[in-house]
Amino acid sequence: MMRLPIRARLTAWYLVVLCFCLAILGCLIFLGAKENITKIIDNDLRARLAATRSFLEEQIPSDSAQQLQDEFQEYSSSQPGGELLQISDESGMWVFQSLSMQKYRIPAPAPGQRQSTIQTVYPLRILADTAMAKGKPYFVQIATDTTKFNLFLQQLKWLLLISTPLAIGLALAGGYWLSGRALKPVKKITVTARSIDADELSQRLEVPQTADELQFLAETLNQMLARIETSFKRITQFTADASHELRTPVAIIRTTAEVALRQKRDETAYRKALQDILDEARRTTSLIDDLLTLARSDAATQQLTLSPVNIAELIEVAYSKAEFLAAEKTISISLSIALRDAWIEGDREALVRLFLVLFDNAIKYTSPGGKVSGVFDVLGGVPVFEIRDSGIGIAAQDLPHVFERFYQADKARSRNRDGFGLGLAIAKWIADAHEAAIQVESVEGQGSVFTIRFPCLSPAPQEAMSE
Repeated sequence: MMRLPIRARLTAWYLVVLCFCLAILGCLIFLGAKENITKIIDNDLRARLAATRSFLEEQIPSDSAQQLQDEFQEYSSSQPGGELLQISDESGMWVFQSLSMQKYRIPAPAPGQRQSTIQTVYPLRILADTAMAKGKPYFVQIATDTTKFNLFLQQLKWLLLISTPLAIGLALAGGYWLSGRALKPVKKITVTARSIDADELSQRLEVPQTADELQFLAETLNQMLARIETSFKRITQFTADASHELRTPVAIIRTTAEVALRQKRDETAYRKALQDILDEARRTTSLIDDLLTLARSDAATQQLTLSPVNIAELIEVAYSKAEFLAAEKTISISLSIALRDAWIEGDREALVRLFLVLFDNAIKYTSPGGKVSGVFDVLGGVPVFEIRDSGIGIAAQDLPHVFERFYQADKARSRNRDGFGLGLAIAKWIADAHEAAIQVESVEGQGSVFTIRFPCLSPAPQEAMSE
């Protein structure tokens, strides 16, 4: 089933709601008018009944039947609507009956049915009630001709029936026009958004300053485009950097193999060529592993398994591995742990890798004979790990970028072929996954200080306490 355009659906819903509202309003107007007219007629009948009672008390005592007829005829002629009046005594005999009432032949009520009533006998609205005069009951019937009122209500009904469809038609046209104007900015946003492709991600939608949902929609789409542009640039840069980094070891492996096969050589030369190929293959494998780690983290498929871990113990594990790296470069390395029982929720392998990356980074950019020191302490319930080196440092303009992928400052990283610029990016991802804050301070030529602040400590697990 084909769905209608949103403009048509808005107009249809507007029409349904309008028809419902107009129907309710028309019924209320008609019923209200009818109720008010009936109330006015009834109030007039009651006022005329009260006046008739007073006149009846004055005329009954002394006048004869004929004189009473004449007096009431004169009275009814002088009163507004008085031509519709008839009075009977308790025996049912007419005391007075106007000519108009005789024409309609409204019978006098039987003695047992004489009670106050208001009824409609088309076209009359009749009020009937008992009036006492000199101790004798008389039954008075006063009426009003409702023909004009019924005609007014009939005209009002037709006016509503004719004007309502006309109003609905005009409202339908107006609603369709208004919905078009209301959706015009949305159409403009849609056309602009469709024109944006991978080559024009810097383009932005025009934001209407209307302080409404349209402005919020345009701003939201612009923010989304900005995020897409940033991600696209990062992916493009990541792909270019990864290709560049992979091209070098692959080229070395290929060149080494080609040179070795170009002419016959002795066993030592072949072994050296194979060793060079193996070294580059290992470096390439390490690079690919790092790339896969970052790719999984971006895709949120690299899930860390969190459990209670002792940070001090994990730092010592990473430190024991870093000692061999420092010994190869004759660098003095030390570790100070102020609290050896500090537990948080974390992934054991990921945290060991985080600490090892920081140790390795400090050793890598520290000259032989330099110093690398790590300090772990708990300050105000917050575990803090700091690693300081006396290396070449990082230039001020490079500090904001050290955690970016493949970023290698000219003086800090390009000198060493062992680095790809991914270690600190992985360290940043692991820290973020543990809700830890990692930061760096450095002065070029004087060394660097990396600091990690973890969330507050967690209680030690029962197994560890029992041991």
